[in-house]
Amino acid sequence: MSKDIDAIERIKRGDSEVFQYLYDTYYYQLFCIAKQYVSDSFTAETVVSDVFFTIWEKRDTIEIHTSLIAYLVRCVRNNSINLLHKNYVNREVNIDNIESSSPLCFLSDDYPLGQLIEKELSSKIQTEIDALPDETRDVFLLSRIEELKYDEIAERLNISINTVKYHIKQALKILRCRLLILLIYFLL
Repeated sequence: MSKDIDAIERIKRGDSEVFQYLYDTYYYQLFCIAKQYVSDSFTAETVVSDVFFTIWEKRDTIEIHTSLIAYLVRCVRNNSINLLHKNYVNREVNIDNIESSSPLCFLSDDYPLGQLIEKELSSKIQTEIDALPDETRDVFLLSRIEELKYDEIAERLNISINTVKYHIKQALKILRCRLLILLIYFLL
């Protein structure tokens, strides 16, 4: 990740050699991903080229909060989907039918990018759990991590079972909302 940060900072300063290196390194992989969405080579090339062009044009204001490859994949995916919507084309990518050699295999746990995405998602989930109100977080962790029953949690924390139920309900409500937004952001 520190290499990504260094590369991003160098691009922000206008280092065209680093930009060219990133383009050469990631172009084909991103092209294959775009082609899964848009189905033809010319359009896929256009999508990927537009992503790199936009990054270069907006380099001084660009903010990347994930790994560089995850950011690039998300940009290509978003641009591909936007293009499909713009042209009123709806094409579903059926993940079950993707071959293991497919560029979309990054969704698999066997692929390093899939592992990276899973690691980042786990980190974000933990951050959201940590942000819960103290008592709600404690009850939630006892329920989900230690797998205690409601009456065991009530006894351990010296609260009523209804209070345990309330905190579990609150935690799930908060996490569901925050994580749904996070998941949508992450997948886009």
